[in-house]
Amino acid sequence: MPRGKRRLGGHELVEQLNAAVAQLIKENRKLKRQVEKLSVRATSGASGVVDRGLRGIQKRVQKALTTTTARRKRRGGTAGAAATKKTTRKRRAA
Repeated sequence: MPRGKRRLGGHELVEQLNAAVAQLIKENRKLKRQVEKLSVRATSGASGVVDRGLRGIQKRVQKALTTTTARRKRRGGTAGAAATKKTTRKRRAA
């Protein structure tokens, strides 16, 4: 295979996915606890701290969601040149 990572087999892929799901569940529990703490603080009146905390959690969640749809890198070189449309010449009037 050319440069880059090798493709994982079935068993390796399942193990990697299980590890990723376990990590996401762990992070989800952590975020839920933080939201609960901040909601308790919100009722006590410390709105500045709560707003800042909630914004931080929101940024982390958004970042996690956007990284799951990672974009592939484009290959450089002639691939871009081949994508341009070639123009055709008009025929001469007879």
